Amino acid sequence: MTVSQKELQPNGAKCGIPYRNVFARRQKYGILNDMKTERGENKRTLSRRLAWILSGIVLGISALVAVVSIARGHETVIDLENYVNVGTDAGGNPAVLLDVDAILNDYRLPNPNRPGVNASDYPEVYALCTARMLLRPIDEDHMRVTIDADTETLARYGITFQATTWEQQIKGFVAGATPTPVPIRQEEAGTPFATPVSETPDGYLDSLLDSDGNGLNLRSVCEAVQSERDLLCKEIFGNNYDTTKTQVAFIVYTGGRHHNLYRASYTATYRPEDGTEPVVIWFTVDVYDLYRTEGRIAYGGVDVSLCDTEAESKHLPSGGTSTKLWGGGVRVSGKNGFDLNGFVRFPDSPTSYRLANGVYWSPTYDALDEDMIWKLTAVDGHSLANLLRYARKEIYARYYAAFDPKTEREFCEHYNAYDWYEPRVPDLLGLMTETERSNIRLLREIQSLIEK
Repeated sequence: MTVSQKELQPNGAKCGIPYRNVFARRQKYGILNDMKTERGENKRTLSRRLAWILSGIVLGISALVAVVSIARGHETVIDLENYVNVGTDAGGNPAVLLDVDAILNDYRLPNPNRPGVNASDYPEVYALCTARMLLRPIDEDHMRVTIDADTETLARYGITFQATTWEQQIKGFVAGATPTPVPIRQEEAGTPFATPVSETPDGYLDSLLDSDGNGLNLRSVCEAVQSERDLLCKEIFGNNYDTTKTQVAFIVYTGGRHHNLYRASYTATYRPEDGTEPVVIWFTVDVYDLYRTEGRIAYGGVDVSLCDTEAESKHLPSGGTSTKLWGGGVRVSGKNGFDLNGFVRFPDSPTSYRLANGVYWSPTYDALDEDMIWKLTAVDGHSLANLLRYARKEIYARYYAAFDPKTEREFCEHYNAYDWYEPRVPDLLGLMTETERSNIRLLREIQSLIEK
C-alpha cells in the first residue's frame, strides 16, 4: 500500500520534510536545547558569583577607605572655637592661641612635634599647622575671630570647619602665642581698645599693694636696701661676713617726719680667719617716703642704724600703722597660692589650660615680666620668695625632673600629689625653651633680692 507523502505529515509538520527526519531533528534539537539550558544556568551561576566577588571587592575597598579616612581625620567637621583662646598678650595687645596639638590629638592625626613625624608628609596636618587667626575688636569683652587656612587642601582630605569666622569672648592673658596682627578699619583707628594708660605720680604710698590688691614692683627699694647693707658691712668687717634678713615691715605714718617707712632688719656675722669667736652685729635699713611715679617706686631717702640686740632691730617705731611682710624663710601655709594642678597662681593670669599632650599650661611657659612676679607679694600666708621657688621648680616638674627626697622634700611632696607629675630623671634643663630658662634666671634673681 502506498501512502502519499502528505498523509505521512503529522499535524504541525513542515511541508516537504519526511516525518522520521523531523523526529530525528526534534530529538537532536531537544538535546541541544537541554545543553543550551544547562549552559545558560552555568553562565547565570558564574555571573552571580562574579557579582558577589565584585561586590566583596567594592565593600572591602570602601571599608579600607573608611578606615583610612577615620585614621587620618577624613570626613571631619572641626569646631575651632573649642581650640582657640582669645585675649591680650603681656603688652596688652590682642592675641590668639590656636591649640593645634589638641586638634591633632583629638582627631588622631600625626603630630609633627613627635620624633619622626614630618608635617610636609601630611598635607592636611601642614594646612592646620600653618593656619593663622585674625582678630577684630568688637568691644572691650569680645573679638571677631577669622581663620586664614588652606581650606582647599583640608577639604580634599575631608576636613572642614564648622565656622571660619565667629565672635569669641576675651578671657584675659594669652601666653605662648605671637601677637596676631589686628586688621583695623580706618574709622576704628581712634578706638581706645588696649591703649596703655599714661601714668602720673600717685602720691606717697599707704600700702605696698595697688588698687587691685596686687603687690607693687619693689626692685628699686630692695636694691637700695642691699646696697646700704653691703656698704655698712664692708666698712666694719671687710669682705668676710654673712648677713641674714630677720624681718621686713612697712609703716605708714599719719603725721610726723616721714609719710611711710620700709624697714629691713639684719643680723650680720663676721668670722675671723684665725678661728676666734664670730662677731655679730644687728642693724636696720630704712627706706622712707616711698611714692609711685611713671610706673615705678621711688623714695625720699635711706637711713642705716646699728642696734644693741636683735630684739631692738626688730622693734618697730610707734606713731604709725605697721605691717610685717612675709619674709624669705616663711614656708607655704595652705594651697591658696596654687591652682588646681599645683602651679603658682599669678594674679590676673589664667592658669591650667589643658593641652593635648596632658601637660597643663602655666604663665611660666611664656616670658614673665617683673610686674607679674612682684604681684605675688599680696598672696596671704605665703612668702614671696618661697612662691618664686615653687614657680621656678614647676618648670622643672613639667619636664618630669626628679627632686631629691632629702634636700627637696617639700617639692617631692607637693608635685607628687598631682597625677600629671611623673618623676623620671634628675635634670632636664637642656630640653627647656630659652624662654623657660630666662624665667628661671629672673625668678632666682628676684628671690635673691627679697631674701638677702
